[in-house]
Amino acid sequence: MKKNSENKATNIQNKTKKPTKEKIFDSAVDLFSKKGYNDVSIREIAKEAGIREGSIYNHYKNKETLLDAIIEYFKTEFNKSNKPEEEFTDFMSQGPEVIFEEGVRLYMERINTRKMEKIWRLICIETYHNDKIREFFNEELLEKPLAGWEELFKTLIGKNMIKPVNPRILAYEYWSFAIFLFFDCYILKYDDDFDFCMKEGLEKMTNHTKFLLESIKLRTN
Repeated sequence: MKKNSENKATNIQNKTKKPTKEKIFDSAVDLFSKKGYNDVSIREIAKEAGIREGSIYNHYKNKETLLDAIIEYFKTEFNKSNKPEEEFTDFMSQGPEVIFEEGVRLYMERINTRKMEKIWRLICIETYHNDKIREFFNEELLEKPLAGWEELFKTLIGKNMIKPVNPRILAYEYWSFAIFLFFDCYILKYDDDFDFCMKEGLEKMTNHTKFLLESIKLRTN
């Protein structure tokens, strides 16, 4: 009980130290991820942030621009772990096992923060009825990753590292499991221990990757 009180006090103290714009942003993320975008008002966000309602408009034109800022933040964080071309070439020279291991690590890095966890949750609950979120999900979390993995599989096939099977299907096989983990952690197990969920997710993704690679890699005898 004492520990919970101390944590609550620390959170309040940290919130007080934040710049106003960051308070607004974090409060919007918290509320949107709990209640959904449509069910949260500017007044609620201001109350959560501990500021006057009118202060929000000094930083954000309206609620939609707040959502846009959250999406842009997510894109930036999600793409932050992309490796430069020379480092990727080095991984490629080490063989498919290293490439797959790095792919798993980068994916888990991109989702393994508390703020990103809340935004993932927001994306989950808004995809069904928010056109902007649905378009974002389709483009950034489906089409772009699938295209990237398809190109990688084409390259691996061209270098005779894996069997010459359909690279688009391989991309679906690889990325669809990552999407499964996304829903598993952020919908089915959202209220569970986050760190444990991430650890379990990493283990599942690693095992899936090993299974897929064993199925497609060429044997050298």
